[in-house]
Amino acid sequence: MSNALGTVVPVHEEVDIARRQGITTLVDGAQSISHLAVDVQAIGCDFFVFSGHKLFAPTGIGAVYGRKAVLEDTPPRPCGPSPACA
Repeated sequence: MSNALGTVVPVHEEVDIARRQGITTLVDGAQSISHLAVDVQAIGCDFFVFSGHKLFAPTGIGAVYGRKAVLEDTPPRPCGPSPACA
């Protein structure tokens, strides 16, 4: 969903196209999370993220959903706040 125009992007279709090409998908749901019912399993994305401030949560709060199969196949990457980790 666009925050400027309210346009609802066909995320299901875009995720489906990407998945058929073997592309890992991440959906930024910051604009839609407070306006639409979100079902990450129905969307089919690998990751879904949003910041809490759109839900009137305290600063610095957010959420990351990761599909279990992708998380199990992704090795952890230890990193700190240095530019080398970007």
